Amino acid sequence: MLKKRYALISVYDKTGVVELATHLEIDGYTVIATGNTYNVLKSAGITDLKRIDEITNFPEIMDGRVKTLHPAIFGGILSIRDNENHMKDMKKNNISPIDFVVVNLYPFKEMKNKDITFEEKLEFIDIGGVSLIRAAAKNFRHVSVATSPAYYPDIIEFLKNKQEIPQEIKKVFAYEAFKLTAEYDSEISNFLGSKKEKKDVVFKGELNLNLKKLSPLRYGENPHQKAAFYEAKFEEDFKEIAANEQKRDDYPAFKKISGKDISYNNLLDIDSTFNIIRDFYAADDWFSVIVKHTNPCGAALSKTSLKDAFLKARKTDEISSYGGIIGFNKKVDKETALEIKPFFVEIILAPGYSGDALEILKTKKNTIIVEYFTDYILKRDKFSLRSASGGVLVQEKDDAPENTLSFKTVTDKKADDYLLNDLIFAWKIAKHVKSNAIVYAKDCATVGIGAGQMSRIDSAKFAYQKMNDSYGDVRGFVMASDGFFPFKDSVEYAGKIGVIGIIEPGGSIRDDEVIGEADKLNIPMIFTNIRHFKH
Repeated sequence: MLKKRYALISVYDKTGVVELATHLEIDGYTVIATGNTYNVLKSAGITDLKRIDEITNFPEIMDGRVKTLHPAIFGGILSIRDNENHMKDMKKNNISPIDFVVVNLYPFKEMKNKDITFEEKLEFIDIGGVSLIRAAAKNFRHVSVATSPAYYPDIIEFLKNKQEIPQEIKKVFAYEAFKLTAEYDSEISNFLGSKKEKKDVVFKGELNLNLKKLSPLRYGENPHQKAAFYEAKFEEDFKEIAANEQKRDDYPAFKKISGKDISYNNLLDIDSTFNIIRDFYAADDWFSVIVKHTNPCGAALSKTSLKDAFLKARKTDEISSYGGIIGFNKKVDKETALEIKPFFVEIILAPGYSGDALEILKTKKNTIIVEYFTDYILKRDKFSLRSASGGVLVQEKDDAPENTLSFKTVTDKKADDYLLNDLIFAWKIAKHVKSNAIVYAKDCATVGIGAGQMSRIDSAKFAYQKMNDSYGDVRGFVMASDGFFPFKDSVEYAGKIGVIGIIEPGGSIRDDEVIGEADKLNIPMIFTNIRHFKH
């Protein structure tokens, strides 16, 4: 056997395998094959062909579960050809080197989503194939491993020219092999862990992520930074795909209709806009939000039209709205498109567009027009990832629906229904503003937003300045704060500028002081008992 050359072929996907085996045979290789692969090659006329049991002298057993796991096979693959001791062991045990390993795996990823039993799905977990691939990839200096029909043409070209496959090519094959087995094992572990409680899966000792590159990006946070978009797949029961889910192209949440290529910052802004739309998507009223650098700079609900909602959202801060991202909860119509057309807009997000609206908006060549998938908006993401200090932070996303009935009025004065609607609207927007966040709102539209200041009173003053710039003197508006007031100064300030209702989490050691000031000013105050810091 030591004088012969062997190639092992064991493939689920038989595409191109006959042509490859033919060229291996022409080049002097004896092909070793398993089960159905052997039958296909034999029927195709490959004559220098052996069944796996002719090499191992051991039958395939347990319905094919055990067939390649044998020293005669793995010794042939793993032997180091210039190692004298290895060669002695091979000669002593009548083992021949195997120079080619051509294997692709049972399609577990596809079969785990089929309507078959759990036990049937387990049978599509490939054991021998994965072991063969790993062994060949480890010994790539002496063995060529091919895990996909896509690699066969390159191998055939070398065989035709009677050339050895170069080391750098073998190394690439090995890289692809280990990448495949890593992804394969991740799919299996996610599947087996899918019935666990969410907290046990996410915050266990090890977290398996299957990161799949979906699209290159125009650039990163800045033009000199390269970037790409990867889909992060958590445990499978949190990423189930509905049978009626809309068709995806490059992105799982939306399709780009027109405009320039998407950048890293674009995706961050798109994600922030989606998170806000999600809180208003089911509203009967029309909703529009404008986002800049992941912060909402204006948002509004309208009982009149989408155009009205957009104009009210833009009015909050027309300067910051320049070059922003506009999001809608309903299909964009011609009237709204005509209002958008004169302005510089980076991205427009909507669940659809009328034919006239699309024709108008497509004239804005640099504006990215996006149609988002409604099932993505309805299905809340479970987790967020962020790199920090040499690691990755994982947390549950802060987008669970809140029970507003649990909100508690803590002042003597109560808010009427109209005021309560404004307070809840302002609170929902404040949740999406960088901390410390203050939002002023009136008639379910923002009139002033203060984001990212180092103190809460500074955010209150900044939001008031923005409101004055846009509207002049405003009275009868409400105030929302994403975190508690550490001192009563923000409430004192609210009384001076005309705030008529306040909503905040509560929880400060000075809550009594803060509530007392609100009572003194006769301003109703609601505690939500939940905080929404956004860093």
